[in-house]
Amino acid sequence: MGSLSRETTAAQTRLLLALLALLVVSWIVAVVRAEPPPELREEEPDAPDGIHVLDGSYVVNAGRLHVNVTNHGLIGSHYSAFLPYSNAPSAQWPGGTGDEYLFGAGLWIGGKVNGQIAVTTGQPERELRPSDDIIDTIYESRQKRITRPVYHDDKTGHRLPDGTADDDRDGKTDEDRLNGLDDDGDGLIDEDYGQIGDQMLTCTMRDDTRLARELYSAHRPLGVRVIQRVAGWQDEAYEDIIALDFEIKNENFTELQDVYVGMYVDCDIQNRSEAATQPDDLTGYFDGAVRDEWDVFHRIQVGWMSDAHPSDPLPGVLGIVMLDHTTDFSQLSAPHIAGVRTYQRFTTGAAVYQGGEPLSDNDRYAVMSSSRNDLDARLDKSDDYRFLVSSGPFPHVLPGRTIHYRLAMVIGNGMDDMLRTALRASILQRGRWFNLDWSWDTGSGGAETKICLGDLPKLPDGTDPLFKYRARFMDEYCTGSDPVFGVPRLSKEAMFEDEDGRTCAYVNADNCEECFRAVGRECTELNGLYWTMGSYFNSLNRYLIGTGTWGREHREAWVYSGEVPPPMPHIRLVPGNRKVDIYWDDIAEFEPDYHRGVVDFESYRVWRVAGWRRPEGVASDQPPPPHLWSMVSEWDIRNFIPPGLAFNLLEQPLGQNTGLEPVVYTPVSLSDPEFAGLAEAMRQLVEDDTEGRMETLPPVYNRDGSPNPDLVPLQPWAYAPAVLDTFFAVTPRSGVPGVVPKHASRFYRYTDTGLANGFRIYHAVTARDHNLVWHDEKWQPNGFGVEIPPSNSYESSHPRFDAQTPEQRQQVGANIYVYPNPVTRESVAEFDQQFPTLLDATGSQIAFTNLPAAHSTISVFTASGDLVNTIDHDGLNNGGTALWNVMSRNGQEIVSGIYLYTVQTHDSRFDDFVGRFVIIW
Repeated sequence: MGSLSRETTAAQTRLLLALLALLVVSWIVAVVRAEPPPELREEEPDAPDGIHVLDGSYVVNAGRLHVNVTNHGLIGSHYSAFLPYSNAPSAQWPGGTGDEYLFGAGLWIGGKVNGQIAVTTGQPERELRPSDDIIDTIYESRQKRITRPVYHDDKTGHRLPDGTADDDRDGKTDEDRLNGLDDDGDGLIDEDYGQIGDQMLTCTMRDDTRLARELYSAHRPLGVRVIQRVAGWQDEAYEDIIALDFEIKNENFTELQDVYVGMYVDCDIQNRSEAATQPDDLTGYFDGAVRDEWDVFHRIQVGWMSDAHPSDPLPGVLGIVMLDHTTDFSQLSAPHIAGVRTYQRFTTGAAVYQGGEPLSDNDRYAVMSSSRNDLDARLDKSDDYRFLVSSGPFPHVLPGRTIHYRLAMVIGNGMDDMLRTALRASILQRGRWFNLDWSWDTGSGGAETKICLGDLPKLPDGTDPLFKYRARFMDEYCTGSDPVFGVPRLSKEAMFEDEDGRTCAYVNADNCEECFRAVGRECTELNGLYWTMGSYFNSLNRYLIGTGTWGREHREAWVYSGEVPPPMPHIRLVPGNRKVDIYWDDIAEFEPDYHRGVVDFESYRVWRVAGWRRPEGVASDQPPPPHLWSMVSEWDIRNFIPPGLAFNLLEQPLGQNTGLEPVVYTPVSLSDPEFAGLAEAMRQLVEDDTEGRMETLPPVYNRDGSPNPDLVPLQPWAYAPAVLDTFFAVTPRSGVPGVVPKHASRFYRYTDTGLANGFRIYHAVTARDHNLVWHDEKWQPNGFGVEIPPSNSYESSHPRFDAQTPEQRQQVGANIYVYPNPVTRESVAEFDQQFPTLLDATGSQIAFTNLPAAHSTISVFTASGDLVNTIDHDGLNNGGTALWNVMSRNGQEIVSGIYLYTVQTHDSRFDDFVGRFVIIW
């Protein structure tokens, strides 16, 4: 034993020395790689919580389609595997049901480096990885605010047509990516990023990391950096769409040649509860013109997959629709360059030449560059399929140049519904055009694309090939042999010097696509449409079809074209005895209509879900599905539909006209003597901020503990930051000339009663607007408008018994008890049991009830006196119930037996209490 102990001690010593050496090396590396000293920079980047995100915690769940996102190539969660992220929704629709439509998907990039073929994949191999810099984690933004890895309410992501799109007011918009870096070199980090959708996850990956080389010995890097943005929407029209937006930059020192970009998809459609994935899917490809409500055609190219279970197939059809990619000017004369080049389906277990999945770079490149599309799988030939859609080629990607590649994951109830969703995704991605430079010379005559000398490889005679094109008809495959009489080719005289010093011109690079959008088919010399292309749009006045018109040279992708609902209020829940108090703010009442610029708020609606049991495999932070939400109350403003707009000539009330006054709530802190003088100090602070730079109140003390010099008058109340925020919210600023006005917030409270104590309950508050019509020279209400579904922003709570006061303790004594008791599988199943998840290891709970109105410590012991776990409870603020998940302090579910517990209260008016409960598993 002595020898063994000495050997163990020596081993421990060696381990400690190794760890110490590792720490020293890490410190040296950190010093070598350190940024400039803090005094040379305005702010430090916040430290994210990790590099490889492996816990499945980043899920796009703003809409009904919930998708796990990683920063190591994978989109999805491999839901049927046993991996750290497999419990996350993979592509769950509707979210919260456990119905999964994706095993895993990933980006493919293929090209030639010095003549050698190389293909980088995000799936099935994860050759795209973050660097070893902790900055390369995933960043999340919701409602134009950074929420993870570190919450930032003061860094905003407004986009056009929002009037505050220039977040930092420097004359530029969206110039700083959401990536923890100072992209624009102004000393600020992520201060003016552009958020896509209502929720956006963004990350940076590379294909030349050491880890990728070590994991995949045959991997040949292209030397690319990929910025991945994945986004979702709350609006009902777009809630089944996930945006997949990629920027692929050549960071190699050499030109990449003949590049193809694609998306690999492996679905495995079924409910998570099925023991194993079944080879019962069907796949196919749709390529056609679909007309929107404005009679404009969209080229819809979508690879899809559906369930073919013989008895109970899931109803959804999942599609990957290719929407847009960078225009390759050197390929404009070739038809069908825009969009999907090939759709290929792969059968499990087959050889490559028999339609099996390609495994080598050469085979994958051959598939990506194929010019044919596979046929749809036969109805009687369901299998474990994968598919690939790819685009290209991009013949010359010079060092430092970027390929933009935009797709969307869409889903619908059947094929027709999926195609309607794909059309909405196309409309959304096409976005809107803006005249940002206030010049009519740019964005005129259909010229929407800026191209500069040097963008294309020079011709053999040394000249720039740009001068062989006509600016108004740069895309010539649809224009015939001599299409444009009297339209000169580009010349140096028609070009201008860009702000970066390059010589550039605006051209119409999508004129053939414009013609397609007008007639729904290719415009060619054979069908004669090219002859009338120039006047076709004018005769029908379809300026929406044309791009680069009316001086609009800038396109903003992923922008609404329909009615936009008001934002959801911020809510807070305070549970009580058989009730929950729901508090919310008035942010929705001051958001103007997206298109008309007037406020059209109509009502608040309070929603509830009770008794929902989370399906197996559904993450513990996922909301109940939309169909389970029930409206329990509505409070709307008093208004009327004017004469001439109602069904008769009398004014008709719009809604119940309850008014909002019955639910107005005044925070008690505003009249609390403890905060006397705070209102005056806050008013002075707000009035001094004449430029409105403080959208939220900064902390009174900096991170290093030093006082914020601008907030010295607030220091006496620094111990109550929530109270300071409340006073800041309710303090207005006068809108006098030269001063940015500040709205004084109002708060509301509704009490939902008759609820079961101890059981989880979900609440949400939505805001609804009303439709507007132009009447009597002004916008007036005309019926109800839209709202964001309650499942998109919610909170959960447990109603609880009230805490026992000292007076009640004296009158009735201690009546603390455990529920259920005895604790059995059956009794726990009746008490709000859920399926286990990573964040909720047992899914079970028991309740300690009638606890004192004081700070207490609950200690659980075995019958032999061994400590099992301790639970801290604040009976002053959290009622008289404490919930416990029957887990020991070592992270294990406790076993059957008799257990003792003590309640020790930090208040001398309450005696300690000892009780017992029994567990019988």
